[in-house]
Amino acid sequence: AFGLAAQPQARAQMNGDGSSTLKIGPRIGIPVGDVSDTGGNLFFGADGRIQVGGLPDGVVVSPSADFYLTDDLAGSSLTIVAVDLNGLYEFQIESPTLVPYLGGGLAITRISVDASGSFVDPSSTEVGLNLVGGARFPIGSVEPFAQVNFTAGADRIGIGGGVLLGL
Repeated sequence: AFGLAAQPQARAQMNGDGSSTLKIGPRIGIPVGDVSDTGGNLFFGADGRIQVGGLPDGVVVSPSADFYLTDDLAGSSLTIVAVDLNGLYEFQIESPTLVPYLGGGLAITRISVDASGSFVDPSSTEVGLNLVGGARFPIGSVEPFAQVNFTAGADRIGIGGGVLLGL
């Protein structure tokens, strides 16, 4: 019932001409899943939001990429990079400065270990599924956002936020 009530409002706030829009910006956050146990203690990256003409109202494509700051492990350097491609549904509510969203998608997490003198490569690439929830706060051309991301298969959980800028 909530989704049906929100549809007319969503149509009014989307581009009526069927054109696409792009928003990108920086993001930062803290990992709280297995990635934090591996050595990742902060991540930063980029987030995008693409409204594609022809998709249902409120549906947004959201690619992102993150680089994790890590602690060096006894003679080894650790690199963690995550790339996500999510589909989000933005709920249109009465507030002009709050747009909550929920979605999911595909996640790829690369954990690389450069172990000097080791004959074993402990690096790995994990593919998983994301569940994302959050909100963006439109206040003009700048849109701060906050979200929680859970990745099954890579056991990655992150709490983060950032700023989106329209292009």
